[in-house]
Amino acid sequence: MASQKNMHVPDDLLTAMSDAAQAEGKTPEEWLEHVVRARLDDRKWQDLLAYGRQKGNESGYTEDDVPGVVKEWRREQKDRGR
Repeated sequence: MASQKNMHVPDDLLTAMSDAAQAEGKTPEEWLEHVVRARLDDRKWQDLLAYGRQKGNESGYTEDDVPGVVKEWRREQKDRGR
């Protein structure tokens, strides 16, 4: 169940939001929900990428090492299956 909260939105932003919603055939509330969910999803993705970069840097491997590491991992997986 959704709850209602009041937020201040500057008039120019509210107008732009309403115009964008209308252009997409949505209510301003629907449009805002879509935009906020998309931004939150993007934030999760950016956090995951940052985590991956951090772990990659900690591993000591370079980008040039990746094909060889993947090839070796695949070979190990194949050997385990035998």
